[in-house]
Amino acid sequence: MFYPACDCCGADCTNPENEYYEFICDECEQNAAEAAYERHCEAFHDGGATQFKSLQQQQIEARRLK
Repeated sequence: MFYPACDCCGADCTNPENEYYEFICDECEQNAAEAAYERHCEAFHDGGATQFKSLQQQQIEARRLK
């Protein structure tokens, strides 16, 4: 049986095409998910992230809206 090559590493891929019409093997897909999670954790815990507001900041904004 013919298996297409993974677009990342070139290994045989048994997965169907993803939404971007790429063939990605399980290992590359797992590596991408882990990298995204690590980026999320770094953004959350760096202390200077602006995309996550503290409870105190949320309460201050809520008081301004009242």
